[in-house]
Amino acid sequence: MDANTPINIPIRLEQWIHDNYMEVETIIIDARPILDATDFDNLPEWEDWGADFIAEDAQRIGLLKMWSGPFTVELFNCDEYPDYLEWRKTHKTVEGAAEHILDLSKKELLWRIEETKKQLDKYVSQYEALSGENPRQTSGTALVGRLLV
Repeated sequence: MDANTPINIPIRLEQWIHDNYMEVETIIIDARPILDATDFDNLPEWEDWGADFIAEDAQRIGLLKMWSGPFTVELFNCDEYPDYLEWRKTHKTVEGAAEHILDLSKKELLWRIEETKKQLDKYVSQYEALSGENPRQTSGTALVGRLLV
């Protein structure tokens, strides 16, 4: 284990159906930047189920797609994590980790801004195209349907 070894953690994305959850997909992320930026005393144990912050931070910095449903961080399925915990015992602070997380966050936010601008431009174009039509001659369902395409 060294400062560059990836820590590949599976995150299971789920959805609720009635009173049960169903797995949608499992995504494996390299959580190294998140773990390095976490204080050693706050790192979860290998068998800990309280590691949700990893998925939440991964979404924030673009390592995991945005997900509004439930999820499970499967630390227990990450073979590298026990070795990482041992490595961190001698490396309580990882130099540059906070700056790296900040850089990833900025890049993700800029990407989201650009994607939002593209979506907004699309809606403006659709609105302008529809505003030239006589709404009395076009059904509301058809107008809304064209806006949502």
